[in-house]
Amino acid sequence: MTVIKIKSSKLKEMIENKKIDLIIDLRSVENYSKEHIPGAINIPINEIPDKLEFLEKYKDKNIVLYCGIGSQSLSAGKVLLLNGFKNIYSLSNGIKDYKFELDKN
Repeated sequence: MTVIKIKSSKLKEMIENKKIDLIIDLRSVENYSKEHIPGAINIPINEIPDKLEFLEKYKDKNIVLYCGIGSQSLSAGKVLLLNGFKNIYSLSNGIKDYKFELDKN
């Protein structure tokens, strides 16, 4: 199994068609607070190992990970795959390439 890279247009389509069960923003709390993809929860990348139990109910669900530029989401995705998660997606080039409206706090 590998982390599946998707572009922002594909992510938008998957969200609209309710094909995503969880979106995780891996950036800092500060960056998440400024803006994030609608519906995303914030789990900074360094907290992923501590949140595996919380994420357990999503093991067989579609999870999208994103970060600032796309590299950290691939790393976090590999951690999830190694822990038995099945359908892990990474937003190519991160939030900087997300072409759609963001939630701002």
